[in-house]
Amino acid sequence: MASGRGPRSINVSVVTCLSAWYIHDVSLKYAILGYLSSGAGSGYDLVQQLDGGLGWFWAASHSQIYPELRRLEAAGLIAGTATTVGERLEKRVYDLTGDGADDLQRWTARPPEYRPNRDPERLQLIFSDSNGLDAVRQHLQDHLDHFSNRRAQVIEMRGRILFGENARVQQRLEKRSEEDREITVLLRDLAYGGDVQRAELEIAWARAALARVEELDRGQAG
Repeated sequence: MASGRGPRSINVSVVTCLSAWYIHDVSLKYAILGYLSSGAGSGYDLVQQLDGGLGWFWAASHSQIYPELRRLEAAGLIAGTATTVGERLEKRVYDLTGDGADDLQRWTARPPEYRPNRDPERLQLIFSDSNGLDAVRQHLQDHLDHFSNRRAQVIEMRGRILFGENARVQQRLEKRSEEDREITVLLRDLAYGGDVQRAELEIAWARAALARVEELDRGQAG
């Protein structure tokens, strides 16, 4: 029996890693295609966007973005044009091709994709039972502060979109019909509004958890 368990556990691990890699790789691809569906942009523009608006839903480093742009261009999903900025600096600006637009549309029509469960914060909490209650309190307070800040930042971003102050969204709206503009704004309102609600759920959980820790501390002191 023991000899049969090893390969099975390794296979599960391999499948999990491949699944995580696939979702990360595929989602970065479509984050780029989605960004370019609003208009042309450079690698630098995309980095800025993933540090800001899209970064709430998909984060990527410079070292991931630029190779992916080259792969997408080689696949014919985007087209790059070299332009000169200033006297010597060359910048490559990318446009979405027809094939890229079709690929993006097919992907968005599929059932939703979800990442494998990976939550380092919860793992830290579960195994912090040797650290003492003060350390647990600090952990929970840090969690509360993190999601309070996230909630405020997402609300600000959502407001900029709804009040027409997000330049990239406005660029996208200019290309769409009046009916489609309503859908464009609605979907962004739903996405950012959902992230606000996620943050509020974590805030409520952290507050309740702090209260339970205090209750335990009082019980032990008594």
